[in-house]
Amino acid sequence: MTTTPAPYTELVFDALWDTPGIGSAPAGAEPPAAPWHLPWDRLAAADAAAVRAGLESRSYVFRTSGSTAEPVSRTLSGSRLSADGTQLARLVHPYAPQAVVSFAPVRHAYGASATMLLPAVTGLPVWFWPTFDCPPPIVPAARIVVVAIPWTFRILGRHPRWLASFEHITFLHSSAELPPEATELCDGERTAVVEVLGSTETSAVAHRHGWDPSGPWTLFDDVAFARTPDAESGPAQAGDGVPLTVSGPRLAALPDGSHPACHELDDLIRPLDDRRFLRLGRRAHLVKVNGVRHDLNGIAARLRTALDCADVACVRVPDPLRGETYDVLVAGGTGLTEDAVRATARSLGAAPREIRMVDRVPRSPLGKPLAPRTTP
Repeated sequence: MTTTPAPYTELVFDALWDTPGIGSAPAGAEPPAAPWHLPWDRLAAADAAAVRAGLESRSYVFRTSGSTAEPVSRTLSGSRLSADGTQLARLVHPYAPQAVVSFAPVRHAYGASATMLLPAVTGLPVWFWPTFDCPPPIVPAARIVVVAIPWTFRILGRHPRWLASFEHITFLHSSAELPPEATELCDGERTAVVEVLGSTETSAVAHRHGWDPSGPWTLFDDVAFARTPDAESGPAQAGDGVPLTVSGPRLAALPDGSHPACHELDDLIRPLDDRRFLRLGRRAHLVKVNGVRHDLNGIAARLRTALDCADVACVRVPDPLRGETYDVLVAGGTGLTEDAVRATARSLGAAPREIRMVDRVPRSPLGKPLAPRTTP
């Protein structure tokens, strides 16, 4: 496969909130994804500080993806985004990166923190790699951070020579589950993975290092478990799992401008102590069939591995007999039939209600499958 460099446009630092643009674009004004480069390493210290001050002086509105519920808008100040970027920088600092290559668009909160503010606070040059068909950038560094979203590992698997050109790669990933393709890029001491858990409403709340999909998560040092009115004893009393509810200084503002004291995420957890927990899955992606709970994201990941297809998503739906079940959406594939997909899904532990062969699985720009829209 050829790896002809794409024209990564070198942006100017005058108004980064407009170009490439941070936060949600006005309705109908979402610009097409395009590759770009910001050479933070070429700025003098005083100039870099001035650019950061400009970024931190503004507030930015972000619209959630709607992957687990109806989309909502939240506002993050530049100072809170900068604090988020600083937390992420601390996570990758031990790996001594010299540059950042990011797949996360800055129109979304994770991309704003990791693609824009992490390089801003570290002074590392950053390249934004937006799409499947975009060739990789030429990065004159030996050690890099790759800011990853679910599709990143599949894209990078197409460019082994580019990956091999680096002395060390740190994958900074945020979506709660590493896709199966991620472990294929694990290369001993040449690669490391740092996972981040969070949301538009909370920014980054927890992290973990290593390739263990069942490993524990640790809260960031400025985040704490929050008690809720219906859980007076706190999360330590949890049995089968409780919602991850946190407090901290980086929570986004509500539409009225107020800042909530805490936020309940869609993630179910089992606390281990006052800082660590095991994540059981997202409530919107968990389904209990015949008394057994199944993680639909996990089923979808295993189906993508087992089937010769481009994309798979599992969607929870109500069931009049069992209370709930799920449908499978399949896009692409060679010679796949509904019966074959159903048999494979059944072998993974829970038979789906329907198999739907679709042209494409609806996903957010961060790669998360979108919740189906119901019509009245």
